[in-house]
Amino acid sequence: MPSRIKTIWKNMRQRCYNPNFIYYHNYGGRGITVCDEWQDFHTFEQWAYTNGYSDDLTIDRINTNGNYEPSNCRWTTMKVQTNNKRNNRLITYNGKTQTESQWADELGISFTVLRNRLHKGFPLDKAFEDKDLREADKITYQGKTQTISEWARETGVNRKNISRRLGRGWSLDKVFSLQNFNYKTATN
Repeated sequence: MPSRIKTIWKNMRQRCYNPNFIYYHNYGGRGITVCDEWQDFHTFEQWAYTNGYSDDLTIDRINTNGNYEPSNCRWTTMKVQTNNKRNNRLITYNGKTQTESQWADELGISFTVLRNRLHKGFPLDKAFEDKDLREADKITYQGKTQTISEWARETGVNRKNISRRLGRGWSLDKVFSLQNFNYKTATN
């Protein structure tokens, strides 16, 4: 059975050079390659041991559009690597940009709760600062506080449309006043 480092090395090369490999399109298919010196396993293994390799870490490309090479790779935890994926949703709030997962950790909110709030169209300040989900799900309008579902029943505006409109930063008057609206042709 090959060592863990050898398996990492083989998989790295498969991602970059084997068009039949399941993830090739994310690596070799995008032009990502392995540097010449790492074509030799022993050179890669030596680099790994002198640059922090341990069995609980994975190889991570610092620049997700860069190649596998010593200046662009590091050994990290899966959590760090997951936050370094190119398909992460980055959110800027108060001048700071992080992934949804990093914001959830920093704010002490579960990732699922934060993602659901953002998907529902909550303004960032409400999604980030309101730790009590039951309170965060409520909207106060004209002195009355209700959930989105309750507002939908009362106003006749579809729940999904309310969330979508809130996510676009519309005023509450506009959110609750337009019942039939074509989003494809509209501008705020």
